[in-house]
Amino acid sequence: MIGAAAQAPGVFHQAIAAAYGLRGVAHINIPPDVFAAKVGTATPSIPTLRPRPEVAPASEDIAAAAALIAGAGTIALFCGAGARGAEAELVALSERLKAPLMHTYRAQDLLAYTHPSWIGGVGLIGGRAGVDAVRDADLLLMLGTDYPYVDFLPKHGNVIQVDERALAIGRRTRVGLGIVGSVKPTLRMLLDRLAQKDDGAFLAETQDKRTTWDTMLDAKADPSRSTGIIHPQAVARAISDAAADDAIVVTDTGEVTLWAANWLRQTGRQRITGSFNNAAVGTGLGLAIGAQSLDRDRQVVAHIGDGGFTMLAGEFMTAVEHKLPVKIVVYDNSRWGLVHLEMEGAGLPATGGSSFPNMDFAAFARACGAAGFTARDPATLSATVREFLASPGPAILHAIVDPDELPAMAHIEPGQAIGFGIAKVKEAFAVLRG
Repeated sequence: MIGAAAQAPGVFHQAIAAAYGLRGVAHINIPPDVFAAKVGTATPSIPTLRPRPEVAPASEDIAAAAALIAGAGTIALFCGAGARGAEAELVALSERLKAPLMHTYRAQDLLAYTHPSWIGGVGLIGGRAGVDAVRDADLLLMLGTDYPYVDFLPKHGNVIQVDERALAIGRRTRVGLGIVGSVKPTLRMLLDRLAQKDDGAFLAETQDKRTTWDTMLDAKADPSRSTGIIHPQAVARAISDAAADDAIVVTDTGEVTLWAANWLRQTGRQRITGSFNNAAVGTGLGLAIGAQSLDRDRQVVAHIGDGGFTMLAGEFMTAVEHKLPVKIVVYDNSRWGLVHLEMEGAGLPATGGSSFPNMDFAAFARACGAAGFTARDPATLSATVREFLASPGPAILHAIVDPDELPAMAHIEPGQAIGFGIAKVKEAFAVLRG
């Protein structure tokens, strides 16, 4: 906060330095009476304000990592957003070690979906191949990730974690070796020490699991698997296949994240963004508008649930006012889908407060002066999506989807299956009782 004009130069410097140093947003609060005041001095030390450079790891850590890798039978590479910019090194390491590459959702766009070693995600935003590889590998390398879902991380401690942030190392799972450093220089130094591994059986096994998982995803996304109702996977896949090769893909938070992430086939040139660490519902529309404001010529597509869109619906007028051609896909299942899943997974029937009526989102878009499209027939879904994405200005696609569709899970625990079954029985009795 700037409480007086004289504080402004120093606070401006501090805020810019924090934004660069933490690679995030810095917020400055300026009271109205100070905002109009004159400042007598310039912001100091301008040459020091620059993006944070990469951090080289200690050579002894590289030597220790090389020894652990040489002694491991099977190796898996788990990549996070901190590996951005090191894509070539990730591929080179994978090829050198015959090791599969898994990713967090924030890192999904680093490589193309079709890359043979880019196996997929881990956890609910991911698949069986990635979950099993992280679990079964003799040695796991966590590269630029502070993955918080500890149930999907190994407990054996045979983990090398590489991160610029010392505070992130070892706080999610047992780590045998922590390396403070940026991913790119760390991998370059490692590659200079590592011999070529010849046994590709673990990688091949993981790739086979990925092929099986992909076949399931394709079947779930086939619009023709049902008549008269659209499944949310079909919407996500149709958007993915028709989106621009370099589109920015925004996802809101909730059940919609599972559809958008797991059925997206990224090109390697697209950029995925969302609330991520904050996991805040209702942020998708604002994020899409912000991204489109930075580049009006690049396609921006947002996947948003009906609840999340309704929370911030008025902001759509900002896109109309400023002629920002954002494309908003609203998944209408008339409920807080993830809340339903959590309740039913615990064996509880979904309560009335977790469902709600919806407006006609396409009509809302037209009332705002934008284009509105509706998808309710699987037979015309692809054509509707193409028309929607080709529209010249801001547009909303109101996708009416099956509310009872369940996301794909790598492994379903017996307790989860029992919980869902009990919940469905309770819901059926509730209906009978009126």
